[in-house]
Amino acid sequence: MRKILFPFELDNPIYGEAYIYGIKFARKINAELILLNAFLVEVGNDITAEKYGKLKRDNWFKAYNEISMFNRYYLEDHANTETDLKIKFNHRFVNGFLMDEIKEIAREEEVDLIVLPISDNREFNNRQLKIIRDNVFEKNRTSLLVVPYGCKFKPVRNIVFATDLKKLNNYQQYLQDVVNYAHLFDSNIHFVHISSKEKEEDWDSSNTYRMVMQAIEKNNRHTFKSLHGKKIIDSVNQYVEECEADLLVVVKHQHYFLESLLHESISNEISLNSKVPVLVMREKRI
Repeated sequence: MRKILFPFELDNPIYGEAYIYGIKFARKINAELILLNAFLVEVGNDITAEKYGKLKRDNWFKAYNEISMFNRYYLEDHANTETDLKIKFNHRFVNGFLMDEIKEIAREEEVDLIVLPISDNREFNNRQLKIIRDNVFEKNRTSLLVVPYGCKFKPVRNIVFATDLKKLNNYQQYLQDVVNYAHLFDSNIHFVHISSKEKEEDWDSSNTYRMVMQAIEKNNRHTFKSLHGKKIIDSVNQYVEECEADLLVVVKHQHYFLESLLHESISNEISLNSKVPVLVMREKRI
């Protein structure tokens, strides 16, 4: 069964909408939703097994209470049919550091997607950014769904897939993943070729371009557009607004143009990621 990882901290309201995205994606791809909370039990010289056990149980109770609030919000505002309740949960409340636990699960298990919210707090965002940039994901195809601060869940009707049309390992697989998401959500895909060069490049002969055109030929609801110039971030932002996109998709690798764009978006909270959720698919090393 496919798996989605939802790591969360306690007493932080930004996780509410991210939780809804986690549930919606889990239902669409028929995935198990892993709810992960990591905590540190402070121990002193006088600690006993009984005291230690009580501290752990107290933290478990807090985590379950947080999930109860998430579920109440989901049931009251987003669960409309009986099928909306058919979700397989896996609760993991562990003593440790959240980042370490995320990396361990990503390393040892076949996780398809990790859902991460973004805050208006720079320190919090820096922690999230470390997860996005960690090289543990270079060895698998775990994707990251980054939910921007202040974002409210909307059905995914329009997907923007931004690409520089450069050759990537397994590009056909990434393209197929996006097409599959569009099929599951009944969405339109707006393929966007981006380039920081002032003049439009000759990309008609690239294999990547041909694969995109083949996807459009199979479904005429999908479209293609080219954006170029030094103000490419502004152009993509504007295009996302024009087509009323609900999801932006990028493929991230070591020398990918959007890697710097994504970093800037998260750290400054003023660019692309602050508008719509971003699905970051990682290039797997081969």
